[in-house]
Amino acid sequence: MQNNKGQALTELALMAPVLILFVIAVIWFARVLLTWQQLVSASRYGTDMITNTTLSAQEIKQDIKNYLTHHWIEGRKLDKNQIKEIKVDIKDYPKLSLSITDLPSSLTNIDEIIKGFVLPSKDLSNISIIYEYDVPKLISLTTGKKLDLIIRSVVLSGTGCQSNLHNRRD
Repeated sequence: MQNNKGQALTELALMAPVLILFVIAVIWFARVLLTWQQLVSASRYGTDMITNTTLSAQEIKQDIKNYLTHHWIEGRKLDKNQIKEIKVDIKDYPKLSLSITDLPSSLTNIDEIIKGFVLPSKDLSNISIIYEYDVPKLISLTTGKKLDLIIRSVVLSGTGCQSNLHNRRD
């Protein structure tokens, strides 16, 4: 009977490090997911700016950087030194219209009408963000010291714009 008293203490001593590592891993993974969600939100914000404004690529890039890192942000800001790249690729496409008056009198150029609905991805505007995330020391023993979160959002620019064709301020 005296041996049973030490058994619980031994089990605790063996299991406590495993449980602590598990809790730390869950917290770290949750932080990675939170950062990933912030980057997704910023890339969607950028594609909204491509679609609905006349801002240049440089202005959109700066606005995305401010969206993620500016000092007036309430809540969690990202480290601007860990943003490896913000790439803004704008390919303005004429505003799509389904009006019958916009159709050519001879429907010989039907390819141009269909092009707006089935467009190859090379013709889409996109935002891509690469953020370098530090890996905890325990995990970095098995992998690298940094984790790159790569986010990409695409949009057919010209589809949501209420004005005429974009006149970008370059």
